[in-house]
Amino acid sequence: MRNHGKTLSLLMSVCFIATASAAFAQTGKCSFQKLSFPPPAAKGTPVALNDLGGIAGNFIDGKNASHGFLLYQGRLTTFQFPGSVSTSVSDMSRNGIIVGGYTKADGSGHAFMVHAGGFRNITLPGHPNADVTVTGVNSNGDIVGNFSSDQGATSKGFLLRNGKLTILSFPGATGGTFPTSINDQGVVVGDFFINLVNVNPAFMWKNGVFSNVVPPGSIGFVNAAKVSNLGVVVGSYQAADTHTEGFALENGTYTNIDPPAGFEDIFILAGNKFDNILVQAQQSTQQGVNTVLFKGFCAAAF
Repeated sequence: MRNHGKTLSLLMSVCFIATASAAFAQTGKCSFQKLSFPPPAAKGTPVALNDLGGIAGNFIDGKNASHGFLLYQGRLTTFQFPGSVSTSVSDMSRNGIIVGGYTKADGSGHAFMVHAGGFRNITLPGHPNADVTVTGVNSNGDIVGNFSSDQGATSKGFLLRNGKLTILSFPGATGGTFPTSINDQGVVVGDFFINLVNVNPAFMWKNGVFSNVVPPGSIGFVNAAKVSNLGVVVGSYQAADTHTEGFALENGTYTNIDPPAGFEDIFILAGNKFDNILVQAQQSTQQGVNTVLFKGFCAAAF
């Protein structure tokens, strides 16, 4: 891992002020600018945008192995879990805690956390051999994800806080519960399946109580990608015209997030408390589907 500890230390001490380029295309209530990363992560995919402006994600090298990356103030840091053959990032907190998964040479998969350059494994109390996927982390070190103790068993969601495990299982979700994000106030969002085929509305879990996340006009899948430290939930859903739209949910009010101009579909990947979002936009062409990454500035929207 190269200079990772130094970069994460900067993330914990520098305040982020969102800046905007003059080359924005105004779409709906959000402004967008194209997003790209320096080599070797030039074709990487972001998965997290924290409140300090750091972007974490993954990229594939020439040997088809996955690596994690962190982009902060124009400086790119790449890393792998020590001894792994493949490493992927799933989330990053406000103070630079990164979580994800890695694969060993024997093919076994494991979950990890890294903070200030120090890596450690994540295991669940009472489930030492469970297949664990970590998807979210907050600045308190609380972790959410899903796990399965037995092969073929339904995945359950979990919250790991101060070594204490809480199972998160949406009522009636026989196809599994999949948390995606947790904010610093302990609010959790995610997705659930009534069965293995049909995906249902997303969920929010707050103070032990589940509620549905159902954007108006959604007819198919709903994905709650992120809950910010101000409690705003952002994600994507299938609309009546079968295209994918974005949404924000704040204090019970939904706001639609349209794709950038010229694009048909928008998939929201991450967001922060400044109402900045990272999105993947798609448009159909004669050559196939064109996919472009954007950073959106949506303060006017929610």
